[in-house]
Amino acid sequence: MPPGLTTEARERPARALGVSQRRSEYLWGALFTIPSIVLILVLKYWPLCLGIFNGLRKWTGTESHYVGLANYARMLGDPMVQETFVNALKIAVTLPLWIVLPMVVAFLVYQRTPGWQFFRIVFFLPYTISPVIVGLIWRQILHVQGPVNAVLRGISRGAFYPSWLGDKNLVLWTVDAVVLWSIFGFGIVTYLAGMATIDEEIFDAAAIDGAGFWTRLARIVIPMLRPVMGYWAIICTAGMLVWMFPYLHSMTQGGPAFASMLPDYLVYTVAFKFMEPGYGTSIGLVLFLFVAVISGFQVRYMYLSGAERAGRKGPREGRKR
Repeated sequence: MPPGLTTEARERPARALGVSQRRSEYLWGALFTIPSIVLILVLKYWPLCLGIFNGLRKWTGTESHYVGLANYARMLGDPMVQETFVNALKIAVTLPLWIVLPMVVAFLVYQRTPGWQFFRIVFFLPYTISPVIVGLIWRQILHVQGPVNAVLRGISRGAFYPSWLGDKNLVLWTVDAVVLWSIFGFGIVTYLAGMATIDEEIFDAAAIDGAGFWTRLARIVIPMLRPVMGYWAIICTAGMLVWMFPYLHSMTQGGPAFASMLPDYLVYTVAFKFMEPGYGTSIGLVLFLFVAVISGFQVRYMYLSGAERAGRKGPREGRKR
């Protein structure tokens, strides 16, 4: 390079080459994201748009015509829809149990409680079984003449043998317990992954100070795993409101008398059994908004609240120092 050139002039080709390389990397990155974007548009947003369109129509046989918001107005006075959403709210009451129980068991496994390797496998095994198979197995186990009632009948000398799937007051909670049993292992693995990010010296220091199991859980694990708890809460909410279809279909089919009917199974029943796809689609869209609102609330108070508290705490600590 000619000696008369300044340093800036000599560095200009290198900067131009760096900019060219970055543009090339951005271009290749954009090209690799195109298939994912296409799949999202085709498999997510297109069905959503089609569902919104179909929710404004009514089918008569194979013909459909535009009815506007009539399907949504019909839902307001439909006792079947109201009952299913009430059932969904009842199931949502058990959400704290779904969140806390796997965390407690995960902390026991994390602390290498005797037999932790065996129980880690045992707890995760149900999650590997198909939900339909889980439902069929538990339908036989919980039958009036099944093994559970056989044990209860023997203990109570024939005085207590409830109809777990036939009693309107028990069936919803029975299905809820079966689903929790099925996904329990996934929750344990999720919490264990979060606990692996915590420095073990914190637990050692707490043990030296005399902190017991519950104190360490409440003062260390829960505050440090708030994002993991928020993630798991959203997964459980979706499981309660959207993913219980295979369990309901194989165990109760929404009965008896709609006592275990939930919105996701009602969508299937209305659209494919009652042959009203427009009305079923509108119920599905309301369920989508219902889940989105609850999930947004969880994100707001499980993720953002923790970040806001940390932001408010930082300046105070700085002033103390």
